[in-house]
Amino acid sequence: MEIRVSDVKKWAGREETQHIEDEWPAQIQERVEFPVLGPLSIDVKVRNTGQSLVVECQGTAVLSAVCSRCLEPFMLEVPYQLVEEFREETGADDPELDYYRFNGDKIVLDELIADCLGVSIPIAPVCRSDCLGLCPQCGANLNLAPCDCRPQLDDRWGPLQKWQAYQKASVHDEE
Repeated sequence: MEIRVSDVKKWAGREETQHIEDEWPAQIQERVEFPVLGPLSIDVKVRNTGQSLVVECQGTAVLSAVCSRCLEPFMLEVPYQLVEEFREETGADDPELDYYRFNGDKIVLDELIADCLGVSIPIAPVCRSDCLGLCPQCGANLNLAPCDCRPQLDDRWGPLQKWQAYQKASVHDEE
């Protein structure tokens, strides 16, 4: 995806806003675990500071995700935004610099959008905040119906339970 900056780069202080609808860049599927649904819809603002162009982008992606608790598929809306500085210079981008380079009248945003969306996706997406997940014993989806499994006791608490029983017995002996 490219944005045209031929007009905004001419005058310091000039600002342009664009709404772009396009196909998602190919790099997106390389960085994102879930399929991206629908077209790319993004608002882009380009501002000339006199020394550089500041590009601000924001949008929302819809992904076909799988809940990390109940393993059910669901649509995940992921808002993302980025603000980057570009300077008209020759040469390749240098990771040591705190800005990107561009030449000509267009700036390519594919890599930046792919990176931004990639880090905006939650590590463990859930279908809803109160998702109950799966029963750890039988694997039933607890959102659909409760299961008959009894909670399994954690063996690490065994010594404390013995101590608690001993304390209760000691209190009864004193009475």
